[in-house]
Amino acid sequence: MTPPRPINRDAPFPDLPIDAFLYGHEGPWPQPSRDHPFGQAPGIYNIPKEEWADWQTYVGDYYLEKVAEFGGEAAMRSVMSAVTNAADYAPITDADFTTLLCEGLYSKFLAPLDPRDEETFRDYIEPGDRWQYWKSEYTCMRVVRKPWPGEAVAASIALIRRPRNDTGFHYQVVALKLQVWDKDHFVDSEIFTPDDSEAWRVARYFVLQGAIHRINLIDHTEVHFPPDAINAITKTALPCSNLVLRLLQPHLWLSLCVNNTVLEGQRSLINRDTWYPWSPFVAKGEEVRRLLPFGWYGSTYYAAKGALDEPYRDAYFDEPNSSYPPFSYDPIPPDIPSRYGVFLNAYFAPVQQFVRGVVEHMEEADWREIGYWAEHIAVWVRGFPSRDALVGTDGKTYDKDLLANVLAHFIWNASVRHSADHQTLHEMVDGKRDAQGKIVVPARPVPFILRVKPPLKKDYKLAPVEVDNASLSWTEWFEKMAEKWAGNIPLCWPADPMSAHWADLLFYVPHNSLQLTGIGVDPKGDPNKNYAFETPELRALVEQFHAALRQLDQDFARNRPDHCFVPLDDIASSIQY
Repeated sequence: MTPPRPINRDAPFPDLPIDAFLYGHEGPWPQPSRDHPFGQAPGIYNIPKEEWADWQTYVGDYYLEKVAEFGGEAAMRSVMSAVTNAADYAPITDADFTTLLCEGLYSKFLAPLDPRDEETFRDYIEPGDRWQYWKSEYTCMRVVRKPWPGEAVAASIALIRRPRNDTGFHYQVVALKLQVWDKDHFVDSEIFTPDDSEAWRVARYFVLQGAIHRINLIDHTEVHFPPDAINAITKTALPCSNLVLRLLQPHLWLSLCVNNTVLEGQRSLINRDTWYPWSPFVAKGEEVRRLLPFGWYGSTYYAAKGALDEPYRDAYFDEPNSSYPPFSYDPIPPDIPSRYGVFLNAYFAPVQQFVRGVVEHMEEADWREIGYWAEHIAVWVRGFPSRDALVGTDGKTYDKDLLANVLAHFIWNASVRHSADHQTLHEMVDGKRDAQGKIVVPARPVPFILRVKPPLKKDYKLAPVEVDNASLSWTEWFEKMAEKWAGNIPLCWPADPMSAHWADLLFYVPHNSLQLTGIGVDPKGDPNKNYAFETPELRALVEQFHAALRQLDQDFARNRPDHCFVPLDDIASSIQY
């Protein structure tokens, strides 16, 4: 229930009565992260009990009800995969490999070449203006040096090109390079091309291993965790009467608890010290969590010069890297040069138009409170506009377009971007299905686990990772013996994909509690599920917003199905999973 408007909103903010605020004076507030205080986005640890109660009802109970069912289904899918592909990952063509890196979720990683990359691949870069070169880089995996027994890990870089001025995303993967940790130093591989037969075939799976770890622990974490500070401060610093809180509250719902559970939950995929069978990563939680700072601080967190994580200092990261810049809140979505980017940016336009209309209805008191709000957020979130940028040094020069973009980006990120990431990742693991549940695009290899040595030379011969039997569980020992008796050297063992399928069913598949178009308008209803707007003009803006979303969804479905990465009905209103 929305409290009544404060009687005197003209008083210097925040001189308002305690009941003017959502949680009185007990609201959530950012704190330095527990793992890497400077290397990770601020954490939210004091979350109101009302929000935990909602999380338990809409999220926690779902996991408890589904965990065993999904475990059985994951085991069945793993067995099917083992039968179909001889206990291996499915083979992948160069065309499919290029599509994975350059057209879908992993296209987020496309970055311009740095001088070091130009030197590394100088023999594979044609002079002249015919090609534009990019990279897809996973050198972040240099910090994962202690994989599970019998498993292998490698850092990697892929050189990619497309015709200059190309508008159709005609990419080509030109060459690959691996970097492998060997006891106390890294060994660089030779540069592989499609002419390198087995070395090329296997090296591509190590690139995909880096990609699946990076999307889970770096780039998708940028969708989840940096907005937490904005979420918490919005609920605590703005009174319930503020129009911005009324706009954002449905897009804040469940997110703090979801994100806290990912980072701190006992049964999280990345629990620091406990492994669960739905955790598919190549190393223990404490080890793979070393990837998290790449998404907030950037790669220089591990630079040898002044690195904060001393045991993993690495001179390789002394040089700034275009693939891993520090996080900065940009009011305009990133320009991802792919069909995935086209889809995401297309959805920003109707969100932006809707929010700009709402901003036009803000009163002087709303703006005064927004100045105070922005001042606090800018302390915690790099790149967030300052008070002066939004309301001017005089407090009355309002930048309506800037505020609209800031708010639209938050809504778009929590709904469209987050849902599209999850839907696309799910379809990589399970395949894309039509309305009747029939697979229309097969699953792609998602090789969290690789049990062969990474290629270092062009004349590479497939060989298993050496492992002491005493370090294996009895099921792993049995699988190892079965492969040995069969004379088989697979990339993975039959049960290895089970964790990926289990994680997919539990955490990747969208399970929405409230869709973006399901948000109603009701000033007296639940503000987590309704915009608490009071005027007919604001209600009309919501109706126009939903109509614009439906029109865009229909356009993708009818005219650009290859650009549609998640249907509107599967786009959540907030980060709910």
